[in-house]
Amino acid sequence: MEAFVDSGKVHKLGISNIYSMEKLQQLYDSVRIKPSVVQNRFRIETKFDTSIRIFCKAHNISYQSFWTLTANRKALRSPGIVKLAHGKGLTPQTLMFAFMMTLGHSPLSGTKNEDHMIEDVAIAQRIVDGEQILTEDELNEIGGQLGLLQVDLSSKW
Repeated sequence: MEAFVDSGKVHKLGISNIYSMEKLQQLYDSVRIKPSVVQNRFRIETKFDTSIRIFCKAHNISYQSFWTLTANRKALRSPGIVKLAHGKGLTPQTLMFAFMMTLGHSPLSGTKNEDHMIEDVAIAQRIVDGEQILTEDELNEIGGQLGLLQVDLSSKW
């Protein structure tokens, strides 16, 4: 793969479905061209990739989450998330995307629904434009609903 970067056919390399911090560290240490992105499912079973996300931040690697909504359906239906979302004029799903983007991550959307696509792009644009959609307390509230530890949210990515 590095030869493709060397030849200019590919600009960056990334890795997907790597849930072991040890394997990510081993990969990172063994390659000349470092991954620029890690793409993983964002779910409780992997402890939301806490150590991997911290590693990514420390090494300037983008973290892309997929299955962000599918794996967290229970949290998205929780009264706290629903109330917070509706209070901001959002759906629980767009609130979750705002949460991820506020942390500096890139949530991937696999929707085929045009209305949902429009909502996803709109929330991303608001964040890109610098709008603060979520306060630190709200980030912690959402994190608590997901089961993230407070330390996971202590600094934005």
